[in-house]
Amino acid sequence: MRLAEITGAIQTAAGRVPRGVYAVIGFAIAAVFPLLNVAGVVETAWLRVGVVSLLFVMLSLGLNIVMGETGLLNLGYIAFFAFGAYTTALLSSPKFELQWPFLAVVVLSTLIAMVAGFVIGLPTLRLRGDYLAIVTLAFGEIVRLTIVNLQGLTNGPNGITGIYPPRLLGAEALEAAGSSGAAAWLVVDKPIEYYYLVLACVIVTSVLLSNLKNSRVGRAWNALREDELAAVATGITASRAKLLSVVLSAGIAGFAGSLFAYYSNVISPESFLFMQSVIVVCMVVLGGMGSIPGVIIGAIVLQALPQIIRQAAGAARSDFEVYRMLIFGILIVVMVIFRPEGLLPDKLWRREAREVDPRELEKTRQSLFDLEEGEKDLEV
Repeated sequence: MRLAEITGAIQTAAGRVPRGVYAVIGFAIAAVFPLLNVAGVVETAWLRVGVVSLLFVMLSLGLNIVMGETGLLNLGYIAFFAFGAYTTALLSSPKFELQWPFLAVVVLSTLIAMVAGFVIGLPTLRLRGDYLAIVTLAFGEIVRLTIVNLQGLTNGPNGITGIYPPRLLGAEALEAAGSSGAAAWLVVDKPIEYYYLVLACVIVTSVLLSNLKNSRVGRAWNALREDELAAVATGITASRAKLLSVVLSAGIAGFAGSLFAYYSNVISPESFLFMQSVIVVCMVVLGGMGSIPGVIIGAIVLQALPQIIRQAAGAARSDFEVYRMLIFGILIVVMVIFRPEGLLPDKLWRREAREVDPRELEKTRQSLFDLEEGEKDLEV
């Protein structure tokens, strides 16, 4: 049996297994990963890489709503991440001597990011293609520069430090719980605790988005992505559907930003550069636009790959920082050429990426017809 036949048989067998099985296996592996750190197999640095990877998974899931499902290119997506992070920093740090409960801070951070998404989406979603990309890029830079200039509120380039760790039941509940030893588990201040907290948020977000993808709203987004005129003709309100996708996407980014602020303990404008938006776009493209499992795989690969290369490079780690984006660019170009649908694509995206252009089929049919007739049509 040839290699191609073996590969085809493996792909056929793998395709018969429901994707839900793969999802359960993947999340089970993710849940076991921190235990390797407890056993001394995995270093704490890798556990921190896992936490940051999960945060980028949430960002990629949010951007996938806009890019993969609705077909809109957002190059300023990191701005919503900044809204969530700075809201959390202001409400849970010594800056204003506030220490709001974790749930209240996360909800408010998410809502503020959604409001920002509504404000930027309402006047700009009539734009398409490159024009929309330019507007969102400018929005991301405006938000970052505003953060730098609002020194009285955000401390400018210095950022906000000393962010308190999340208290899952709030300060009052901790005091009512009794001794500090009995209530210590309520304060998330260790890498392994952050990991499981973010992992739980990723699982909940993935399940909700999977259900949304298979609902009428998700199908309306896909219809707008494929052919907006045809979608509008069937009764879909394009502006409303697009605005909903942008607002939900912004809310997920704000949620991730809130978790990021809690985890990092300090935030600054340097964490929200335009290049971060580009990296998130690369994660979505690499994993497979429109595919929730693919986006998760793409985010983990691109976030863990630099650490793997650093470990392999050893003393040449400083040189890697120079060529990091070059490696990312080459990887994306290779993927676009040889596997444009992504690592784990959505079924619809796979068909679109692999199917032959109908115009090319028509040209081939006409050429064969002319060959059988023994003559060629006159070219006009």
